[in-house]
Formats: sequence, C-alpha cells, structure tokens
Amino acid sequence: MRVRHYALGKFYVIDCPEGTRVARGSEQASDGLVSLHDHLVVPRNGTEIRIPADPPELLPLLAESGNFGVSLVGEPEPEVRLDGVSCPGCGQDDVTWLQLRAGSESVRCDACGTDFELPILTEPRVPASRRAGG
Repeated sequence: MRVRHYALGKFYVIDCPEGTRVARGSEQASDGLVSLHDHLVVPRNGTEIRIPADPPELLPLLAESGNFGVSLVGEPEPEVRLDGVSCPGCGQDDVTWLQLRAGSESVRCDACGTDFELPILTEPRVPASRRAGG
C-alpha cells in the first residue's frame, strides 16, 4: 500500500507493508468540538503499530529513516505555494530544505535557518501594446 501524505508544504509518497490500513477516528470534547485522530495502522512482527497523523511531519520522518516498516518513495513534491520558491538568505530552492509553517504563510529554510514569508503571486500583466484595441 502506498499513501500520499501532506506535511510542511510538501507531499510525500510512503510505501507501507502489506496489510497496512488507515484508521479514522474522532472524539467530541466537552465544548462540543470534534477532533480527528487518524492513524496509519502498520502490521509489524505479529502486532500492529499505530502511527498518528498528528504531528504531520512524524510519518515522513519515520519513513525517511525506514522505521516501523514504512519507507519514503522518491523525493517530496512541493505544494503549489512552495513551487518555485527559494530562500532569500541562501538561495536554497530544494523543497526538501523548505518547511511551510502550519497555518501561516511563513517558510523556514533548514539549510541556513532563515524564516521568510511566501512571495505574493501576481497575475502576469499584459503589456499596453498587446491589449485589444491598442
């Protein structure tokens, strides 16, 4: 089984042993809010190991190290917001070194430690000489 997992602005493809399944669960708190508790359930040595989906960076870290029977397939692919971004501090543009902070537009470069905001994408402007009627 292969799963595609999102963490830190990147998509990871994770190879899992036969018999792995995704377990989705939820819990309602006293304030009425529902929280999700998703896990990847991996069979290992006659038992099952539950790998939580939170924090999101845990599964890619375990897969990169080859622990618990899961392994990383290929390189991470950038989310659209990270595609083409480079660090203003060192110029690093390899997505494996860039981490998109959860819930923000802030990026951290692991290569040099710089924190920076994502550039604002603007639509390409049509030169005045190419506009219709002009």
